[in-house]
Amino acid sequence: MRKLFYIALFVVALFACEDREPDPIIVPEWLKPRLTELENSGECYGCRVQRWTYNEEYFYHLYCDYWSCANCEVYHYDGTLVEWGVTVDPADFEANKHRPIIVWQCGDEL
Repeated sequence: MRKLFYIALFVVALFACEDREPDPIIVPEWLKPRLTELENSGECYGCRVQRWTYNEEYFYHLYCDYWSCANCEVYHYDGTLVEWGVTVDPADFEANKHRPIIVWQCGDEL
């Protein structure tokens, strides 16, 4: 009986750990003009876009190392700029955002 339990546990573990395709990393079309503008300015060194998951939605955070504000350009998945305190609570966002993925860095082809 004990062997059967361990075999069943092993089979469950095999199925639970199956390989899954990660979501493709895609720069949204609405963001490409902003990134092209940044690249053409010659000031995109140290800039990147991260995609975060928050409240089951994607948020895109554009940040350059030389900027003085940390969350100047954070966009909803549809391209609307986040209005802190109006559309998103900043403290809750910081506490509950997860799964960061770098979508673009300065010098990447669009």
